[in-house]
Amino acid sequence: MNIIAGMARGVELAVPEGMPVRPTAGRVRKALFDSLGDIAGMRIVDLCSGSGALALEAVSRGAESAYMVELNADHIRYIEENIRRVRAAGVTAQMSVLQCDAAQSRSYLPRLRGVPDIIFADPPYQTSAEIFGQLISDEYFCKNMNGTRLFWEIPDHPGAAGEFLCRIPKNGKFSLKRYAGTMFLTARIEYVEG
Repeated sequence: MNIIAGMARGVELAVPEGMPVRPTAGRVRKALFDSLGDIAGMRIVDLCSGSGALALEAVSRGAESAYMVELNADHIRYIEENIRRVRAAGVTAQMSVLQCDAAQSRSYLPRLRGVPDIIFADPPYQTSAEIFGQLISDEYFCKNMNGTRLFWEIPDHPGAAGEFLCRIPKNGKFSLKRYAGTMFLTARIEYVEG
């Protein structure tokens, strides 16, 4: 698996073998980033980062910073190696790994510098909807991420989208979008007091 575009284009990323990591496929990353357009100067958060592929693609394309939130220490070793490879290709963006549970926003949000522009999330399929529901109903998370664009990869099993849609608050404005055949739940996070 390689970085698709930008300064680190072609850099091969290390991916854990035989571990529960499903890096977002190259064609999906290409379609997603093509839809985003120019991300120069943006701040990125990658929840359940796995190999760091989404965040590292972003900094290769000019994002100012990327925080990769990952709890699994084995995965973090791969992320750190991938950061080293991307830096060796000349990427100078600020890149940080935060060993935290993505569902526990109070463990990582205070460590971010400013409100991120984009959050990518691709948790393990078996817990993805649960983590989504927990975060999107977390007042602390929504208040601190107000205005941030969210791209949450939906598992590919039948009925998966419904498991997410039923967790969206009444006033939530979310859309389902496909990028190269993979479905994402997208929104701009809005904090509504009270």
